[in-house]
Amino acid sequence: GIDPRNILLLTFTNKAAREMLNRVANLLPVDASGLWGGTFHSIGNRILRRHGSALDYSSGFSIMDREDQKDLINTVVASAGIDPKEIRFPKGDVLAEIFSFVVNTENPMEQLLAEKFPYFLPLLETIQDVWERYEKKKKATNSMDFDDLLQKTLLMFQQHERIAEIYRKQVQFILVDEYPDTNKIQADIVDLLRPDHRNVMVV
Repeated sequence: GIDPRNILLLTFTNKAAREMLNRVANLLPVDASGLWGGTFHSIGNRILRRHGSALDYSSGFSIMDREDQKDLINTVVASAGIDPKEIRFPKGDVLAEIFSFVVNTENPMEQLLAEKFPYFLPLLETIQDVWERYEKKKKATNSMDFDDLLQKTLLMFQQHERIAEIYRKQVQFILVDEYPDTNKIQADIVDLLRPDHRNVMVV
């Protein structure tokens, strides 16, 4: 008796999302095509395509894969005048990993470096500067990386109550598969959509 549009199903991989939606289609005698289902990233992408202008992104933003991300970071490092031969500076793929850890754990970069990359701790300020430049470059080129699909969705909900309220009214039931796999930012999105913690089912 619930409108499919009021139900949100979340999981972690595209394969699991397809399997989940196929099972729903096979189990139900009614058309459930209006159901919102997919990975956290794909749902974030859908929401940002509709409302990204609230964060100064146009709806046609491009999504960078890890290789694109690494190349852009390397470009930013070069434009910042950093010579990796002079100082032992992390390469683009390592920086991408560092930025991703910080975003998804919501922990300070200094803490992350101390725990996982202590040999880069003396470069903390330089790495933070590169990250700021990277964020500006993404905004200037209307690009997002995979982590942005989660971080920017959460940020938009936090900064724009009107938009968050649209989805709180629409999404009345949330089901999350493999909930132990959620990171801090994904759990925050679920909590923000159902602040009363009612009508949330997790596996």
